[in-house]
Amino acid sequence: MKVLIQNVSLFDGINEAIRQGCFISVEDGVISEISHQLNPAMEYDRVIDAAGYTVIPGLIDAHTHIALSDTFNAIDNMTAEEVAVRSTVIAREMLERGFTTVRDVGSNCYGLKQSIDSNFVPGPRIYPSYAGISQTCGHADYRQNRTQRSNFNQGLDDSSFMRQGHLVLADGVPECLKRTRDQIFMGASQIKIFGGGGASSLFDPLDTIQYTREELRAIVETVTNYGSYVCSHIHAGPAMKIAIEEGVKSLEHATFMDDDIARLCLDKEVWVVPQYATAELIANRKIPLDSEILYQKTERVGKGLLKQAELVEKYDLKCAFGTDLIGTPEVHAKQNAEFSARKKYFGSFRGLKQATSDAGELLKLSGLLDPYPEGDIGVVCEGSYADMLFVRGNPVDDLDILANPDNIQVVIKGGEIFKDTREM
Repeated sequence: MKVLIQNVSLFDGINEAIRQGCFISVEDGVISEISHQLNPAMEYDRVIDAAGYTVIPGLIDAHTHIALSDTFNAIDNMTAEEVAVRSTVIAREMLERGFTTVRDVGSNCYGLKQSIDSNFVPGPRIYPSYAGISQTCGHADYRQNRTQRSNFNQGLDDSSFMRQGHLVLADGVPECLKRTRDQIFMGASQIKIFGGGGASSLFDPLDTIQYTREELRAIVETVTNYGSYVCSHIHAGPAMKIAIEEGVKSLEHATFMDDDIARLCLDKEVWVVPQYATAELIANRKIPLDSEILYQKTERVGKGLLKQAELVEKYDLKCAFGTDLIGTPEVHAKQNAEFSARKKYFGSFRGLKQATSDAGELLKLSGLLDPYPEGDIGVVCEGSYADMLFVRGNPVDDLDILANPDNIQVVIKGGEIFKDTREM
């Protein structure tokens, strides 16, 4: 199918200047040509007029848990089928908010991804990690009390949440290799591990170092052999140092970063994926959690991330947009609030790049495991997927515009319109 988008004021995801008067030709979901004059010899199946709007690339959220539609405790009381059905609502609403691609870093979104890719349900492209991999008593050991067993190999897990495949435990090099290869077999585009303590788990202190160097090295070597990379949940500085030295390429959160860690990230070209709006929300207890212990840990994380933003800016680190929202659809609906936080710390242009071309560059590190190798993402250029938004106003000048999803009037994914709220 051939589509023409005309009268385009274009932010291409890379350059700050807006290109005026563009014509964008799309063939079979990929942009074939961008020009400043219409080719009269070309015939199109559909013409879309973008006059009066700024056209930007489809947005990318590089840290989501798209299949998790409630608190961990609530999901622990759901069947896998219920969780899967609820995930379709989360996916559709993400797409309608302008996110045409997400990186899922820990949830069993296999059925959801297959259903989206086959056009059975609407949703963003998903770069999946599938089950996040953790040591026993690590951040992904989400047993809710100490009476619950955990023997995954014998099917004795008492936690429904863990049995559903959102998280998996692995101890020692052989188990780490097995669980890593299991996720690659399922179609993971990158592997997510938990390299340190977490704020939303009950039994692991925030400052712990999780996984030994030998375990980390085995996971990283396995994933590198498949042409992809490892991302790690991590807060504490010593844990970050070990992860970077052992080859982890994406630090999720990287909360208690210092100058030495920032310089190491710069030297090793390691990405950081923090979540500033979520940090502010949890620091102020605006996201429901299951216990006072979790509130106390998340408050500390929230305050630490706000300081970390200064180091990301100081060292011009590779940084991608992410939100890390877990909860009901009402919680996920706060996704676009991250744009106001990015504007505050990085300015509108850089904040927008973090959600477009920068995030696209990170996701394409999946290399041989890239589930969408036919086009670039996060940019509007010849050879990229035809993922575009029509925005009321210019978010390059004022990123707060994207904090209100109502300003995103048209969402196009793969050349197909999924949302159109323009007054005709």
